[in-house]
Amino acid sequence: MSSSFWSSSHCLHWLTTRPALLVSRQVDLQYCTPKQLYCLNIFFAQLIQKLGKRLLLRQIPIATACVFFKRFYLKNSICETNPYLVLAACLFVAAKVEETPVHIKSVVSEAKVVFNEYNIKLFPAETNKLGEMEFYLLEDLDFHLVIFHPYRALLHMTGREPADSGKFPLSRVEEDQAIKKKELEIRKKKDEEIRKSSLNTVGVGGKPSPSPSSGAGIGGVNGNKDIIEDEDNELEAKRVRRLMGRGSTDGIGEVDEGVLQISWFILNDTYRTDVHLLYPPYIISLSAIYIAFCLTSMNSSSASRTRTTSSSSQLNSIQSSTTINEQLGIDPPPNSAANFLAGFQVNLNILFACVQDIICLYSIWENFEPTSMRNPHNPNQNQNQSQQPQNQLKSVFGGGGGSMTGNEDGKDGNKKEKFGPEEAEALVRRMIESRLVDMGHPNNAGANQTAKRSLPVNSVDHSIAGKKRARK
Repeated sequence: MSSSFWSSSHCLHWLTTRPALLVSRQVDLQYCTPKQLYCLNIFFAQLIQKLGKRLLLRQIPIATACVFFKRFYLKNSICETNPYLVLAACLFVAAKVEETPVHIKSVVSEAKVVFNEYNIKLFPAETNKLGEMEFYLLEDLDFHLVIFHPYRALLHMTGREPADSGKFPLSRVEEDQAIKKKELEIRKKKDEEIRKSSLNTVGVGGKPSPSPSSGAGIGGVNGNKDIIEDEDNELEAKRVRRLMGRGSTDGIGEVDEGVLQISWFILNDTYRTDVHLLYPPYIISLSAIYIAFCLTSMNSSSASRTRTTSSSSQLNSIQSSTTINEQLGIDPPPNSAANFLAGFQVNLNILFACVQDIICLYSIWENFEPTSMRNPHNPNQNQNQSQQPQNQLKSVFGGGGGSMTGNEDGKDGNKKEKFGPEEAEALVRRMIESRLVDMGHPNNAGANQTAKRSLPVNSVDHSIAGKKRARK
C-alpha cells in the first residue's frame, strides 16, 4: 500500500481524461442516449448504496465499491455484461479491501432482496457466479485495490484531523527556537572564520593585502552584504515553508461545522458522477468545500461564523494556531472563505470544471429520482440533513433539468417521457438483448453499412425498420 497519493496506483493508472472516458462508452451509446447513460450510473450507484446499507457497511467500503464499478466499466460495456452481478462483486471485494468483510452468502441473499424491489431478474442468485465474477473484476482492475477517497482530504483541509500519522516530538515554537539557536551558532562560527582569515591576510606594515576573499574595498563589502541579505531571505522563506508545511493542522482555516457537514454530504453524492475518474481527491474535496461555502453564504450572512458545540475542538485549535502564528511572526490562519480558498495553489480551470461536474448531477438526479421517492416510507426522515445539498442545489441551479429523453430519442419535445428507476431497469434489459442480437449476426454488420451506401433511400429505411423489429 502506498502512503503517498502521487506514487499510488490511483494516481499513476486510474486518473483518466474525458476523451478516454467517452471512448470507453461508445458501445453503450449505440443503445442509449448520453443522458440515459448518465442516469444509469446514478441508478447503479443507488443500488450499491442500498445493498451496502443492508450489509451494514460504512460509507468508505460503499465508496470503494462505487469506484471499483466505474473502473471496471472503463474496460467493459454495460450491454455486454451483467451490471447487477458486477456491482454485487464490487461490494464483496470492497468490503474485503476496507477490512470489513462480509460472507458471500450474505451478499447474494441481500442482493436478491434489493433487486426484487426494482423487479430485477437478471441477477443470478448463485454464490459460485459471484465468486467467479470476483476474479474477473480483480483482473480488470489490474489488482489495483487501494483507493484514495476525498473524505480524509476534507478533514485535513477543515482542520478536523491531522495530516500526519503521529505527533511531532517538538511543537512549532520549540522547533523554531531550536533551529534558530543552531543557525545562530553556525553564523557565529562563520564570522569567526572570516575574522581569522582577515587577520591572516595582514601584510607587511600592518596593512591588509587586498584579496577577493577578504572582501576589501567598497565593492567587496557591498557584495558581502548582498550575499548575507540573500541568505537571510532564503532562510526566512525556508522557515515559513517548514513551519506551515508540517501537516499537523497548525495552519488551518476557520471552517464552520455546517460547511463541513454539507461538504461531506456532497462528497457522498459525487460517487454518482465520474469525478473520481478525472480528478485527484484533494480537488474533489476542495470543490465540495467551495459549493458548501456558496450555499451557506446564500442562506445567511452569518453562517460562516456560527458554531455548534461539536466544533469546540476546532475552535480551540484555531485559537491556539492564531496565537502560535503571532509568536512565530507569520500570518494567522485565514478567517474568510475567499482567503481560505485562495491559500490553495490549485488550477482554477480544473477546480471549476470539477465543481460544474458536481452541480450538473443534482438537476438530472432530481428528474430521474425525485426527492420524495428516495424515502417512500418516511419522506421527512433526515430531510434537513442528508437531502440538504440536493434541495439547495436544485433551488439555486434551476432544478428540473428537462426530460431524460426529449428530442434526443426522436420524440416530440413537448411531451416529456418519464425516465426513472423502472425505466432504467427496462433500458438495461433492452441494451443487453439488442447487443446480443447484434453480436449474433457479426457477418451482417459490414453488409448493412455497404447496403446503406449503395441502396436507394427507401430501401435503406426499410432495412433499418426491419432491424428495429428484429431487436424488439
